[in-house]
Amino acid sequence: MTGKSDLWEALAGKYVATLLGLGVRIRYTPGDVILREHEPSTHAILLLEGVAKVAVTAETGHEVILGLREGPDIVGEMAALDGQPRSASVIAKTDVTASIVTADQLNGFLNAHPEVLRTLVRILTARLRQSDQARLEMASRTVLQRIATQLVTLAEPLDTSAEGPESPDTASPALPITQGELAAMVGASREAVAKALNLLRRQGVVTTGRGRIRVTDLPTLRLLAADNSQ
Repeated sequence: MTGKSDLWEALAGKYVATLLGLGVRIRYTPGDVILREHEPSTHAILLLEGVAKVAVTAETGHEVILGLREGPDIVGEMAALDGQPRSASVIAKTDVTASIVTADQLNGFLNAHPEVLRTLVRILTARLRQSDQARLEMASRTVLQRIATQLVTLAEPLDTSAEGPESPDTASPALPITQGELAAMVGASREAVAKALNLLRRQGVVTTGRGRIRVTDLPTLRLLAADNSQ
């Protein structure tokens, strides 16, 4: 969850100043709804600073969290591209600084820079494939494996080459998620998630606090995520 997203890099790149100049700056506080599922609006949101969660409502009425997005990034781009109602809600987890970009502004930017549009299409296609793979893993992997995979995805640095070899006691930044939200991400009960996190705590892989989970042993967590024997 650290560093710039591939989607942001595709959209902005060397044109970042141009893109940022299009929008209207706005701030959100934790719990604010930035975008609401099913609403007909078509603007996109440039997340400049802060963390937001992306969530949908299941048929049972329960919240399913698709992931966390950290600025700089962009959310709501699908509605801006196809004009359809929002497919998910985006809710601020921390204080968020963002910029609202209209569909016309975003599409005008993409029309002016077709190489960015091509990259964007490739990234969105890859995300759909990853979503399909995640559904398959949900049915075939243990809760512990799913939790390990999700925490690796959220905590793994994008580039550790400049920092030298990783050591088990290198802690990630605290992830602003609750145990309930982690349960919603991996499709498990809170009780099952609490049990798995308790095991990870005893092994020194994570620490937990109020609304926070910190990965303290990323190499071991990667091994747990990759373990197919459980």
